Amino acid sequence: MIVIGGKGYELMLDHKDGWNPEAFRGRYSEVLERYDYIIGDWGYSQLRLKGFYRDNHPKVNRDTAISGMVDYINEYCNFGCAHFVLRKLKEQPVEGYKDILTKDPQESLPAEDVDGELLVTDDAAKEDQLKSATTRQSSSSSKDGGSKDRPVREHQGKKHRAKEAHGKKNPPRENQGRPPQVQPLDQQQ
Repeated sequence: MIVIGGKGYELMLDHKDGWNPEAFRGRYSEVLERYDYIIGDWGYSQLRLKGFYRDNHPKVNRDTAISGMVDYINEYCNFGCAHFVLRKLKEQPVEGYKDILTKDPQESLPAEDVDGELLVTDDAAKEDQLKSATTRQSSSSSKDGGSKDRPVREHQGKKHRAKEAHGKKNPPRENQGRPPQVQPLDQQQ
């Protein structure tokens, strides 16, 4: 049993190890509480969640019925992607299970040493920390004179530049050294 927001769920299907509680916690929204099933699928290293109703639910339609789950996986998910299906249980969760949406106090406050650096014991976590530190250094160095801080200039066509320069560098065409044209007296009426 998996407890999500105080409600019990059962992991019905875990295709290619698609179930990841940490990623689920980051993507979960309270909107999904109304559904009887939650399907999560992975594409481009991102988890996508979609809710489905049981087939006899009053609000069900063709796109939200669990009987259409296979069609959803085949049509809207990457071919062969890792995915999972959670089914909401009717009974209340028992006391022995922890809600995956709540964080442990140890998770929310990472340990720091005297210099303010995070203390990491896991090798994979050390690699992640090193990558994030180099990313911070490269982003701070780009602020000094990098091209990232320059505003993006929208494309302006030739006509816009011609209007912008009109009358500034070159005199208007009607005043380019020609005498003004005078209309005959009989046409001035």
